Amino acid sequence: MRAYSQFIVPLLAFAVIFATPAQAGFFERLLGDRLASVEDGSYIAGDKIKFGIVRAGKNFLVRFDGDPETFVLSSDHTSMGARLLKYDTGETAIRVAGWGALTLYTAWQPNGLPAVRTGDVPPFAPAPVSVQDVQFIANQEATRFAKVYHLRVVFLVDWSVLETSGTLRATASTALENASRGLEQFVANKDGRALVAKRIRRITLATGRRPLLQLQNRTLIVTFNPEEGYAGCASSRAITRELWPLLTVEKKHA
Repeated sequence: MRAYSQFIVPLLAFAVIFATPAQAGFFERLLGDRLASVEDGSYIAGDKIKFGIVRAGKNFLVRFDGDPETFVLSSDHTSMGARLLKYDTGETAIRVAGWGALTLYTAWQPNGLPAVRTGDVPPFAPAPVSVQDVQFIANQEATRFAKVYHLRVVFLVDWSVLETSGTLRATASTALENASRGLEQFVANKDGRALVAKRIRRITLATGRRPLLQLQNRTLIVTFNPEEGYAGCASSRAITRELWPLLTVEKKHA
């Protein structure tokens, strides 16, 4: 009986490995219907990158330690029940395997870093801000661009409109800070800094149905949706990416 068992186990393993394409497709569809779950909490990747994940409806919010920005990641599924969490630029941020293992992708680790959950994380919510708080942010960012990058960029906001709603102020503050961070990443490149010096003098906010960037008369218009909170604002990554085609196209047609 023992000899028979030793024979049948390798035989079954052989049968699984060499499953027919139809069988493989069946198992893939079966697992694909069971999308990997993502548990809210704090995580660490590669023993050094700490971040938190919180589910927000159909999306996920992510914050990295040392970075004040809250990123909104959309969810998509892939083969074998895995889930992909993507930035608003379409880039993959996190892959969740069907059995729950997380992999974080970064620019310097394109092959991914394994991430493990380390504990709970409080809900993500924008802090209440006053009109004076938003004014301070606008003035602070303008001063910083002037001192650090020698760029004269003015942040303009309709302060009278912001007085009407705390929710509007909070989302406007997020949109403004994301725009500033995105612009800073853009001007870190000398070619980007030269483009901004020639093409942008003002940055202003506008409300709309979806995040949008427009350039009119050297004014960069950052549109956001105050009803969508974090999801209604373009991330700094999206701002940086959109500035390249926006400024180069405008330059060609100037």
